[in-house]
Amino acid sequence: MSSNPLTISNSTIDRVKETLKTVTDAALFVEELLGGMGVGANPAELERLTEAFGNLAAIAIQAAHSVAGQAVTPESVLALLPVNTPLAPPAA
Repeated sequence: MSSNPLTISNSTIDRVKETLKTVTDAALFVEELLGGMGVGANPAELERLTEAFGNLAAIAIQAAHSVAGQAVTPESVLALLPVNTPLAPPAA
């Protein structure tokens, strides 16, 4: 039986390390924001938190596509969702 060893270049490893550091930094920033907020967070704090979560999601989406060697498209992003429930506008 022949084996097919996985070959990973240094540039790939460096890209993975860089991506992991970026995701970790974004997650730590979200954690810092959450740690600094109390129950009565003001609108500016909530806006910063929302922006931080958006940045973390964007980084994760880019990382997933980079690993798959895929272009980012609306369809490819929706395929990353953990459920097949269609997105709907929030109820008023």
